[in-house]
Amino acid sequence: MFATRFLFFTLALLVALVTAVPTPPHVKIMRLRRSTCPKKPTTAVPPATTLPIIVPTSTPSSSSVAVPSSASSSAPTSEAVSSSTVAPSSSSIPSSSVAPSSSVVPTQSIVPSSSSSAIPSSSPVTSSPASSSAPATTSVTPSSSSAVPAQPTSVNPGVLGQLFPVQGFGNRAWSTTDVLGNALALSDSTFRPRNVLRSVVHSYTNAPDGKRAMRAFYPRGSYTFGFQPQGGFSFYAPGPASVDLTTAKEATFSYSVFFPQGFGFQLGGKLPGLYGGNSDGEAVGCSGGRKSSSCFSARLMWRADGEGEFYAYLPPYTDARFAANNKLCSGPGNHCNPTYGASVGRGSFRFATGAWTTVSERVRLNDVGQANGELELFVNGKSVVNISGLILRDSGAGRIRGMQMQTFFGGSKPEFASPKDQEVFFSDFSVAITQRL
Repeated sequence: MFATRFLFFTLALLVALVTAVPTPPHVKIMRLRRSTCPKKPTTAVPPATTLPIIVPTSTPSSSSVAVPSSASSSAPTSEAVSSSTVAPSSSSIPSSSVAPSSSVVPTQSIVPSSSSSAIPSSSPVTSSPASSSAPATTSVTPSSSSAVPAQPTSVNPGVLGQLFPVQGFGNRAWSTTDVLGNALALSDSTFRPRNVLRSVVHSYTNAPDGKRAMRAFYPRGSYTFGFQPQGGFSFYAPGPASVDLTTAKEATFSYSVFFPQGFGFQLGGKLPGLYGGNSDGEAVGCSGGRKSSSCFSARLMWRADGEGEFYAYLPPYTDARFAANNKLCSGPGNHCNPTYGASVGRGSFRFATGAWTTVSERVRLNDVGQANGELELFVNGKSVVNISGLILRDSGAGRIRGMQMQTFFGGSKPEFASPKDQEVFFSDFSVAITQRL
């Protein structure tokens, strides 16, 4: 019994001694660290979440020059101006990736603003007034040549850059292009037609690639409007009242045109351009072989095999007062006709078939009494014709009046007639006043 009690006493003493011994400091620190070490965070992406992808605006993806979303795989694509094709795309592209500037002015005249910085380029856009003492110049870039194009050239990529190749117009512009979400309607309410030739019809429909467009129909055998059958369309248009072209010293007029695959160009035909004169009535007089100092017109033409050109009626160079306009008769691709208009820069580009071509003409009025007017033509944003030192008016009443919306086969001879029933589509109409009087 005594031995058992002694054993229990000894065991209790040992337990007490062990309990009384202090824990070493490093053991406490280790335990603290283990107890306070944070758990490693984890991030889970839900299966249905898509991470955003940022595409730099300075390097647009291929879709920035693609065909409209409704187009098929054979629809037009954008290519550089060449002897075989000059087709741009006219797709619905976000304006942030193609606009000449970083913002869009939400007014009735829907265009990209020029108030913010433009997209960088090695060759800036310039459109300064020509000096009266500056020598006249003519510059034409042949479609088969690698020559440097005339200045100014567009620095703006994409469709908007092709439609507005000259900057500095603020909100003095309008457009029907579907690239802009709030563009004006492609309709008569925008054009406000006058002097309409009722025997031919312009209609609004979809082009073969699905793009909204104005359609011209040319029946087999049609040429000019003086013979039957008649084809194309003809009217004059001042455009929206909010952008008054009669206040312009310089303006641009642009549109995209679609010649279907297999289009028969024959010997040539007319396309829309700007016109002007001393009054609304006098301004419509410069066409069909009628030349006057009180009006001018600057339409375009297609020629055989789709060659393109400026087709201009200016005050006649045969009058000594307007001898400066004789320069329309010299230079590559320039041809003067004693009766009809002057062909300027013929063959400097070609219209594509089965694809869109975007053209933009710049018309600058001369100062009265000086030969410092200018004509320039851009194709897909590239300057292909640029002529200065011209006389477009001899009176302060001479103004740009609007768009001469005409297209037909001709030429005045049967050899120009359309070889078959065919059609052409027009879209992306755009106007900008780049300098005011």
